[in-house]
Amino acid sequence: MPRGDKQQIMSYPVVLPSDEELGEFNDLALPILTQIHSNRCENKRLSVARDALLPKLMSGEIDVSDIQL
Repeated sequence: MPRGDKQQIMSYPVVLPSDEELGEFNDLALPILTQIHSNRCENKRLSVARDALLPKLMSGEIDVSDIQL
């Protein structure tokens, strides 16, 4: 860091959480991170399906006009 004073930065206090606090954070964060990973995988699968189907829909190779929604 060209404008930082290394000695002063080294003297900044840093709070370290206890093992209990880390455990509580992990209990909260892990399901969220798992859901994020799952969503990313699903987005990738959906993108692949879109990329495979869209050209066929646009060209008329696949007809969906009779599908009732």
